[in-house]
Amino acid sequence: MAKRKDGVQDRLEHFAKLGRMAEEAVRTGKPVPPMEDRVVKPFADPIQNVIEFTTITREYHHPFHYKNITHHCFCNDPSNAGIEINPCNSIDGRTDPYKPEPGDYIELVEERPIVRLVIIGSACTPPGWVAIEAEECEGFRRPDEMVELMPVRMRIENLWGTHVRGDCWIKDGTDTGIPLPEHFTNNWPYNYQTDFPKTHRYTQVTANNYPLAGMSCAIFELPASKKVRIMGGSLTYGWTNDGASSGDNHYSFRMIRADVLGKYEAVEE
Repeated sequence: MAKRKDGVQDRLEHFAKLGRMAEEAVRTGKPVPPMEDRVVKPFADPIQNVIEFTTITREYHHPFHYKNITHHCFCNDPSNAGIEINPCNSIDGRTDPYKPEPGDYIELVEERPIVRLVIIGSACTPPGWVAIEAEECEGFRRPDEMVELMPVRMRIENLWGTHVRGDCWIKDGTDTGIPLPEHFTNNWPYNYQTDFPKTHRYTQVTANNYPLAGMSCAIFELPASKKVRIMGGSLTYGWTNDGASSGDNHYSFRMIRADVLGKYEAVEE
C-alpha cells in the first residue's frame, strides 16, 4: 500500500539527500553515481516520489478591495469595465509614458500556496496581454539552481475582447441613446471642458454594433507561490489617423480566481 507524507517535506528530504551525495563526491573525488550509470543525465537524483494535491478556489471581484490585495496603480480611469492597469505606469495613460518606475500591477498574497490563476477582464484596444510574476514557496528550487536563470514570470498574449473605447462610446451633444453613469461623466480624466457632463451624456457605439466588445481570459499554472503580481495591457496597433491608440495601453481587470493548495502529499509507491 502506498505511503503518504507531506509533499514539501519530501522535496526537502530529497534535496538533503542530493547534498550528501555531493559531499561524498567531493570526499572521494568520484561522481556519485558515475555519469554512465545515471538514468537522467547529468542529474544524479535517485527515484522521486510523485506529488498529489487538492486545491481550493478563491474568487476576487473588482475593485479588488481585499485585505490581502495591494494596488500599485497610478492609472485613474473611471471606466465601468473594472480596474484599469497601465503597463507604462502613467497617470492617465497618455502623459509621461516613459517613467523609470515599474508599470501598474495588482499584488495578491495568500496564506496557502497559489498554484493556478485565472484572470478575466478586457483589453482597451485588442489584442491584449496579461502577465504575472510570482515568489515561489520553499521546495520548488533545487539546491544547485540559479534562481535568476528562470524566475517565475509568465505572459499570455493575443487576448481578444475589449471594453468599448471612450472615443467610440461617447457622442457629443446628443439627447438620445444610453445615458452614461454620473461618476463617469463627472470624472472623465481627459475632460478639458467644463460642460463635459452636459455635452457627453449618451453613448454612440454599444456592444450590439461593436463586435469586439467582450472579455478575455488568461489561465496560468504556476509553481506553488505565496505572492503574485498581476499586470496587463494592450498591444495597440495604431494608425496615422487614430489619435487615441498610442495611449490606450490599458487592460481592465474584472475578476481573479486563485487556486490555493489544500492537501499536498508525496506518495511513496
